[in-house]
Amino acid sequence: MDNIFEIIDPVDRKSFDIKSDSKHLLVNKVDFSKHILPETKIAILGTGDASTSVRQSLYGLYCGYEISISDLGNLPLSGKDKLGEILKTLSDSNILTILIGSSADSLPVCIDSLSGGKNISASMVVPAIVRSDFTDSLINNRFENLFNMNFMAYQTYLSDPEILSKLSSNYFETLRLGKFREDSGIYEPALRDSHIFGMDMASVRKADIADSSYSGPNGLYAEEACLIARYAGISDNLKIANIFCMNETEKNGRTNALIAQIVWHIIDGFANRTHEITLNNVNGIKKFLVNLEQPAVRLVFYHSDVTNRWWMEIPEKNGKKTLIIACTEDDYKIARKHEVPLRWIWYQQKLANKN
Repeated sequence: MDNIFEIIDPVDRKSFDIKSDSKHLLVNKVDFSKHILPETKIAILGTGDASTSVRQSLYGLYCGYEISISDLGNLPLSGKDKLGEILKTLSDSNILTILIGSSADSLPVCIDSLSGGKNISASMVVPAIVRSDFTDSLINNRFENLFNMNFMAYQTYLSDPEILSKLSSNYFETLRLGKFREDSGIYEPALRDSHIFGMDMASVRKADIADSSYSGPNGLYAEEACLIARYAGISDNLKIANIFCMNETEKNGRTNALIAQIVWHIIDGFANRTHEITLNNVNGIKKFLVNLEQPAVRLVFYHSDVTNRWWMEIPEKNGKKTLIIACTEDDYKIARKHEVPLRWIWYQQKLANKN
């Protein structure tokens, strides 16, 4: 397993200017040997120049719980074509990979690295949705195993209406920034179902990342970006977390600090997972049935008394296994009013489109 990691440039723990020797500092909880240990749960991999300075901020943060993390080092440009193989190796070992410093170009690699699975879902936090090689690939169904793609926190005036319409026609979700401001929990169900999470640091407003020329005047507040990252980390499905940032973070201490805190929140979410992914034999899970007359259908919901999270069943045709997706309490309340939740209809159409 370790052979594929030989191309990675290791990180020297002594290179971090961290004075305290507290056992609770993250730097003292991370293995820097460039090898995956049997107990490793999270692997950190730098994929750009910015990752070096981000680590200085990250490893100076405190962590009050025990969790096994391996910092593999930085993937050199010459090893870029091996990223997919590395991600697949880590995923097959049930290890969450956190990529720091990459560009959005790595997102297709992340998706393809999980191509052995079915119904892969991904979420991407972006400031704008415009035509690109990636959106063209989505619209043209290039990713056969990508069941759902969520674009989050986009700003309408920065986004191409034609591309938004085409993505919607292909049943990919687009959740604008204003929706998050109305209800900060609106993104959580989509993130709970996601195997891949990406955050473009350009989604954060310029005032919160200092002198960056990368961001615009509007966008996520710093604490909102951290909240979204925690939602992603706490998902039992998450396999890859990808923080996209420009190399200018090398000279921007505030941006480094924010990226570090975003990564910390992913780790914190992971450490606080409740393992409700199967909903079977889990204490506190209750099942609710709602019978509708028009259309004549029975909706099935699940609720966790522990986390207060909700799920609902989406029956597949042709006798296939029922799909269970994350939802909100509002979806259940809508059903109780004898209406079909939009999210249920959306996934029914998505399944029909895939079959």
